Amino acid sequence: MSLSSSSFKDKVYTITGVAGIGLAVARQLHAQGARLSLADISDSALQNARAQLPNATDENVLTRVVDVGSRSSVEEWIDATVRHFGRLDGAANMAGMIGSKHGTGSLLEQDDAEWDMLLRVNLSGVMYCMRAQIRSIQGTSKTGSIVNAASIQGLRGFALHAAYSATKHGVVGLTRSVAKEVGPDIRVNCVAP
Repeated sequence: MSLSSSSFKDKVYTITGVAGIGLAVARQLHAQGARLSLADISDSALQNARAQLPNATDENVLTRVVDVGSRSSVEEWIDATVRHFGRLDGAANMAGMIGSKHGTGSLLEQDDAEWDMLLRVNLSGVMYCMRAQIRSIQGTSKTGSIVNAASIQGLRGFALHAAYSATKHGVVGLTRSVAKEVGPDIRVNCVAP
């Protein structure tokens, strides 16, 4: 199945993590005429992302500081998106964190607070986003597509990366399960860079 640029024209997508991979997704969708609601924990990342989207206006790009690890923050963002654009057609959940020391360290030395933070952002954040996105897609567009960011570490175990790897394995499992729940009307997939 090939997608023409008209496949995205005037469709509405929510994108998290625009300080990283989410920005590349935003550029592609924006170039093809999609309307975007961008979220990041960093206001400066949002300003930078918006500046990199040619002809971005309030009519086609909404930005919001969002903590994906907070259910209420995510729900407020998705609700604001639907109020602003009148619908939701899809999402790219790219927000994530690797942790201190780039996620490397022995499980025996794993800091509990960092473990909890990685789970909250990388796994619970994806769940909060998908839950709110699916409700909105079902309530407005009826069909759509959601793509989540996992990692190669979500497919294989790596020594000294237990916390990060565990969260990304969780994203893969969550994605597969939700795809079976809401498909075929809503496609749910993940990428594993």
